[in-house]
Amino acid sequence: MPKQNALKIPQEIPAESIKPFVLRHCLRQLILDVTEDCNFRCKYCTFSEYYEFTRGYSKRHMNFEVAKKAIDLYANLLKEGRRFNPWREHYIGFFGGEPLLNFDLIKECVNYIESRYGKWHYSMTTNGSLLDEEKGEWLLDHKFSILVSLDGPEEEHNRNRVFCDGRGTFNQIMKNLATMLEMGYKDIRAITVLDPKSDISEIEKFFQRNDVPPISRATNVTKMEGCKYYDQFSKEDQQFFLHRVETARTRYMDRISNNLKNNKKNPFSDALFYRILISMLLGPITLQSSKSLAPFTGTCVPGLKIFVDVEGNIHACERILTNFPIGNVYDGLNYHRIGEILKDYFHHMERCPSCRVRKLCNKCFHDFCTDQGFSSSNNVCQEIESSTLKSLSEAVSIAEIDSKLVDRADIKYESLMKWRV
Repeated sequence: MPKQNALKIPQEIPAESIKPFVLRHCLRQLILDVTEDCNFRCKYCTFSEYYEFTRGYSKRHMNFEVAKKAIDLYANLLKEGRRFNPWREHYIGFFGGEPLLNFDLIKECVNYIESRYGKWHYSMTTNGSLLDEEKGEWLLDHKFSILVSLDGPEEEHNRNRVFCDGRGTFNQIMKNLATMLEMGYKDIRAITVLDPKSDISEIEKFFQRNDVPPISRATNVTKMEGCKYYDQFSKEDQQFFLHRVETARTRYMDRISNNLKNNKKNPFSDALFYRILISMLLGPITLQSSKSLAPFTGTCVPGLKIFVDVEGNIHACERILTNFPIGNVYDGLNYHRIGEILKDYFHHMERCPSCRVRKLCNKCFHDFCTDQGFSSSNNVCQEIESSTLKSLSEAVSIAEIDSKLVDRADIKYESLMKWRV
């Protein structure tokens, strides 16, 4: 018997449907790449020699003319989309490189926003090395949400996160974090990156300490087309890491299963596994919106974020390569270009129509893009069905144990959306 309602790869993306969709559903955040410079040389950085298709380090900074154009464009887009979504708020994130190397521009941007548009929501991703008391007080005054990269205890952190001269960065970051926490800074979170050498048990212990900020998320080193970072690890390294993750997962599941309310919390495990739980129970963008222009995979429609590089070119997000621009701050969003990117992407997703987990897939443009375009899903998607079904099974099992989990997950999801950059 033939399959009913078989999913087909879209042949065309109607241009007239793109702009209304972007104005209604997208524009969640403006992100300014205020500098391509960095005072760190983290070994897993996507701008390192391990990544074939990404840019390298440079001394280029964004100037105020570009930043002002970007701010005005974003404000005007939200104003134009107000008839579709009147309650949407203004979010702006500052990115790099290390954004605090261009702190004067950040201050200039905030002063301009508040003098012309009023209060917006501000966020920043930083390596933490420049978070001194003076900057901290200014960021606190303007209610910045801050994400600091922190990979665990000293030995674990310094293994990959080093200054340009190779020195470890842990002590400088912890000194600055102590200053921030002492001044009562609440909106500060840590993000952690894992690789096959990461000691999960030691990282778990570290994030139970009172002198570190709460952890927002823990992710593996980015895998994308052209990534050679993992080539340095043996099969034994990777298998041992998987064993460590499974051991941590078992502890996490046992803690929930036993419902030990008085048991000591494990913030790292919550960050590592709870986010997966949320994504499985609530679903990616394609599952949440039946009217999405993206019928499969968890990719967004370009325009969900407005990521502006130092020259004023607009990209789909901070993770995607610069080969897929969707406009610039002088001419605005190019909706025709957005449609072409979607069409090209879908035509490389040959595997999707027959995939059983296409509506729960967390793959996006970032996983397929190269300097020559998109790679085929047949090449990129390995074991995605089995791994996704396993995660879904775990999520359902936990939801059966804790009937209120979905309600809490919904609240938690909204909270996590605050920490976008």
